[in-house]
Amino acid sequence: MKRPAFLAAAALAALVGTSSHAQSTDPIVIGLFGPMSGERSALGARFKDAASMYVDEVNAAGGIDGRDLELMIEDSRGAPREAANIAQKFASDPAVMAVIGGQTSTESMAAGPILAEASLAQVAPTAGHPDYVKISPYQFRTTPTHASMVDPHVDLLIDKMGMNKIAIVYFKDDWGMVTNKMVGERLSERGAEVVLSEAMIPETRDFRPLVTKILAAKPDGVFLVSHYAESALFMQQLRQADPDLKVAGTDTLNDPKFIELAGGAAEGVVMPTPFLASAPAAIEFTKSYRAKFDTDPNYYSAFTWDAMLIVTTAIRTILDEGKPLTRQAIRDQIADAPPLQGVSGTLKYEGTGDLGARAISYIVVKGDGYQPFE
Repeated sequence: MKRPAFLAAAALAALVGTSSHAQSTDPIVIGLFGPMSGERSALGARFKDAASMYVDEVNAAGGIDGRDLELMIEDSRGAPREAANIAQKFASDPAVMAVIGGQTSTESMAAGPILAEASLAQVAPTAGHPDYVKISPYQFRTTPTHASMVDPHVDLLIDKMGMNKIAIVYFKDDWGMVTNKMVGERLSERGAEVVLSEAMIPETRDFRPLVTKILAAKPDGVFLVSHYAESALFMQQLRQADPDLKVAGTDTLNDPKFIELAGGAAEGVVMPTPFLASAPAAIEFTKSYRAKFDTDPNYYSAFTWDAMLIVTTAIRTILDEGKPLTRQAIRDQIADAPPLQGVSGTLKYEGTGDLGARAISYIVVKGDGYQPFE
């Protein structure tokens, strides 16, 4: 049996299994959806790349209990309506056993009720909205929640970057609005002043009126709660007006596409991250990912890989125990599984679809990449 590039021998043996009870040789299908086109396609590409690499490595080692893994990849374009249509497609196809996706909380929540009605476990790599896991017992995630990121954001702004008067610019979607509210409240509790809280309207291309408002408020810096494409354009126009104003962002800016689109204007932007490619648990994963895609993985990559690990470990356990492989059985096994070591840390659900606490680091844009920020 050929050992895959990344999966450790023990984990591989557990995944592949050797039991004789399996009767089916049909592929095990996992649905995957996210923005494969449009302004957030770089993030959808991370989903697709990490999940495809995972599937290739498992299949190269013999699959799970002799059965190949197969991805059914669908493009949501980041649109909630399209995500709901995709969820219906997955739900109506009996071959689909579990679902990975989506990228934003909004699209993940649009798909959630439909998947739950079909007894499909949904593991969203990057949906952090508090209400996502409240949809039903079928919703899980591998990312930290919005609430758990409030203190890291506030610590960055006040303690690490020395901001006391802060302008918050947030994208007007579910994630942006709840992050703006929670961070603003915590900043006030810490004695900092939010001198401006302004929504970034979707499809906006001219941010100069917003930049004028920001500068008139005379903040110590800006907290940018937005996606990489809009943020890159905003940073270009902000730097034209003020080259030196401090800017902190959310981990949504942790992608080389942000740096590329900003064209130098991203320099010095600081953000938290729940995943470091150089962390001990991620070293081998990072090597394999870099060799395959010529770039380091980011947290979109890592959380997708870990979502695949969670789902396939549940499938392997069910087959190894000689139980029928059903959608409901996969959901129940995910919820009750013992701790699992992923590339982003320990993976264990404790009665909800949320994992335990994740370690947070800080990075800053330097040149054409990211470096640790102390």
